[in-house]
Amino acid sequence: MRLVSYIKYIILLLPFALSQGAVAQSFSYVYIQGDKQLPFYVKLEDQMQPRYGKNYCIISQLAPGPINIEVLFQQNMYPPQKFTIKVPDNSYREFLLTRKGDAFSLYDIRQQFYLPAGNSAEDDHMPLIDSAITTHATSTPRGTEEIQQPIVPIKKSKNKKQQVDNTPQFMNDIELNSDKSFQKDKPIAGDSDVVINTKIPNSDCPKPIGNSAFEDIFNRMQDHDSKSRLKFLLGKLDKCFTTNQVRILTKGLNDDPERFEFLKQAYSRVTDQSSYTTLESLLSTQEWKDQFHQIIK
Repeated sequence: MRLVSYIKYIILLLPFALSQGAVAQSFSYVYIQGDKQLPFYVKLEDQMQPRYGKNYCIISQLAPGPINIEVLFQQNMYPPQKFTIKVPDNSYREFLLTRKGDAFSLYDIRQQFYLPAGNSAEDDHMPLIDSAITTHATSTPRGTEEIQQPIVPIKKSKNKKQQVDNTPQFMNDIELNSDKSFQKDKPIAGDSDVVINTKIPNSDCPKPIGNSAFEDIFNRMQDHDSKSRLKFLLGKLDKCFTTNQVRILTKGLNDDPERFEFLKQAYSRVTDQSSYTTLESLLSTQEWKDQFHQIIK
């Protein structure tokens, strides 16, 4: 069951408490999403990593510094692809596994550049973490199709001009084998022509709950039967969450009406409201998606 697999992955992301009286140590993680048609496995320093999903992988409990991974494809459809990734201190990296012809790359979601297979550590760029990002916050699992123009929700501004967020977004069941292409690479942090887009934080919710508190809410939600989960989650909206935390909780709800109600009520309690449009994919019909966009006008 997909939800069970997803839960197992989330559990891997959450920090594990040490023995009683000890202080929990923080780690980093690397998220890789691939093609729904081409399952893959990941080796870390020649050690095969547990596999809980066919087209995504989370390598958790990582210390800062460069790591060497190897991507292996099911039925050996393609040769193994090796990458060297710089792991930040107490943070995360997000990548899309992309393919153009026979060449594979990892597309860095946050910094928006391609890391080619066979790279050296010098080819990778450590992300810059600004003061608005806390060590407890997780980013939105975002994605798009490789070799395909990102599908981007359109948001209307107060002056009725449409504004488009061109950042590639994570989507469920992406496909790499498409005849369209990604948007042109944007400059990464450190380039002389880099443009900084300032995002206005939510003053009502400047900081999300930590991993331990979120894990407790998530586990307690799982203990409720499906009919009472929405009521339980609505009762937790006195706290602040990231968009990704809302995504995880929403997936535990039954259908579009319940998911829409929770998304509607949770919007004001999200720290990174600029990322909230990515949750449209949690709704199955265009009618509910249209109503969802009314929330964030």
